[in-house]
Amino acid sequence: MIILYGGTFDPLHIGHLVVANEVHAAFRPDRFIFMPAAHSPLKSRHAVATDEERLKMLTLGIAELGFGEVSTFELERRGQSYTYDTVKYLAESDPDIYVVIGTDQYDQLHNWYRIDELHQMCTFIVVNRSVEYQQVEEAVSFHIPRIDVSSTEIRTRLAAGKTVKFWLTEDIESYVRKERIYEKEKSD
Repeated sequence: MIILYGGTFDPLHIGHLVVANEVHAAFRPDRFIFMPAAHSPLKSRHAVATDEERLKMLTLGIAELGFGEVSTFELERRGQSYTYDTVKYLAESDPDIYVVIGTDQYDQLHNWYRIDELHQMCTFIVVNRSVEYQQVEEAVSFHIPRIDVSSTEIRTRLAAGKTVKFWLTEDIESYVRKERIYEKEKSD
């Protein structure tokens, strides 16, 4: 079994890590893959951090978790990141694929590229995001304690010189501050 957890991870924060940890503990997959997106077709902005910076944050997060791997498949493809293409690629090595998404993404599944085919290729694990409880169809509903942490808010706080203690792991916070990834001059 492969669990695929994709996103911009800009930055990788405690909310992402809690989701990964809870899903991993419940499903015990053979492989847990973090997949940083090159560009999500349903998001209007590109990542602020470079691909290399996001990969470094994922490496630090995986070290903290003690499991997982990073795939650069979508970054190497460039252009739009379609889950359909990624799942099709991963299915070549293992057809038992679960894809972790949040409630916000579940609510937009009807807009996803080749969603009917994608439903046949994988099972969605829908983690409650910004809601306490959810009802889903054709997917696994997965409940975790709510942690309303947003990458946008973290970037804003970092650009303003505010604290993000406990929003990021110590290693990731140290890295983004040392590299000045989200400072206002670079983020504008």
